[in-house]
This record gives sequence, C-alpha cells and structure tokens, in this order.
Amino acid sequence: MDFLTVHGLLLREPNLLATLLKKSNWKRRYKNGYEMKILEHGQNAFLDESGKIIHIIEGKLLQQITNEKTDKDAINAIWVKDDCVFHNVFQPNNYEYIALGDVTLEIYDAPAVLQEISKHPFFPDLLIDSLKRLEENFFQYSEMLTKNSDERIIDIIHKLSKKSKEGYCIPKFVNYTLLAKCCQITPRTAKSKLKELEKAHQIVQTDGNRVLLFETVTSGL
Repeated sequence: MDFLTVHGLLLREPNLLATLLKKSNWKRRYKNGYEMKILEHGQNAFLDESGKIIHIIEGKLLQQITNEKTDKDAINAIWVKDDCVFHNVFQPNNYEYIALGDVTLEIYDAPAVLQEISKHPFFPDLLIDSLKRLEENFFQYSEMLTKNSDERIIDIIHKLSKKSKEGYCIPKFVNYTLLAKCCQITPRTAKSKLKELEKAHQIVQTDGNRVLLFETVTSGL
C-alpha cells in the first residue's frame, strides 16, 4: 500500500494533533508557550503576530479577515470543537478569530510544538491530517457560497446548531445579523429568509428553543 493509503487506516479521535495535545504535558513543560482563553460570544481572541496553534476545547470559532479600507469582514472558515488552527505558522496573515457563543481555547507556541513532535515517526501523518482538515473546512465554506441564499442559511444553521430529537436546536446567538455575515448576504435577505422558515413552520419553538426541523434540511427548503 502507498503512504496515503496507510495514513488513511490510522485510528484518530478526534484527530492526531488534538489527541497529542490532550495526552501530553505541554502545560507543565512549556508554561511560557501555553495559554488558555475563555471567550464570550462576539469576543476576539486577539492573537499576536507570532506563530500559534489554536486548539478549540469547547464552542465554535469564526475565522475572518477585515479590509481596513472598507471596514468589511470576509469569513473563510468556522472552526468547531477539537479543531486545531495554525495561525501565522506557514505564512503571515491578518486573520481574526471571533467566538460564536461561549468558547474555550488552548493556545500553544507553534515552533515549540512542531519542534517537539517533529522528532516522532508519525510527524508526516500529523501534518497530512492537519492539512486535510484545513482543506476540508475551507472547501465546505467555499462550496456553501456557491448555493442560493436559502441553502446557505440552512447550511450555516446546521453548522452552528446542536442536534435534538426534532431537528437542529438553534443557539440564541444565531440571529439574522450573524447569518448575513456568515452567508455573505444582506441582513435584509437573512431576516426575510428566517421569517419564511418560521411561517412555513420549518423553524418551530420547542421547550423555549428554536428548532430547524430535520425535513427542512433534507428537502432543501
């Protein structure tokens, strides 16, 4: 079997890098290169320019870049629990990381982590695993932008919500303003589409929570 076939047979839960960071004693060995951050909804992680590895312990993180001249934000990824994000590691960038709901992060000094794990025989597998996840996340977001506004809204609600028995339980922080930003549509369009879903009883109230019914997702609205 070739290398990539063998790599695909590796057991990983949730992924190689996240597993390594959880099981190692980085917090004790690299006190100056480790930080935990707890963010509330809408807070910026405010990372410096040095290379970092962001491990998402709980919650979801919006990755965006802002055009300073137009003051417009462009989103290119939404990271979730157990994702590991490389910030300013392979090339400089101006990405910002915004909390969606309550978020807990572990932030590591990337050179120290990579120097340590480069000594292990599974280092190529770890890099491939991380690159595959990065490509998958960027592709999913780019593919979403090729769809119409109805499908975009459903995709993002699906991404940001938790499954319940009836469907996807929508967090309180998910409103038309956030959906407009994530879907790259106007707030007016996002608000109108949400109202359409509610009028069609495809978003319903259950035990005080908004729920996007399963049949809405499978039928494509």
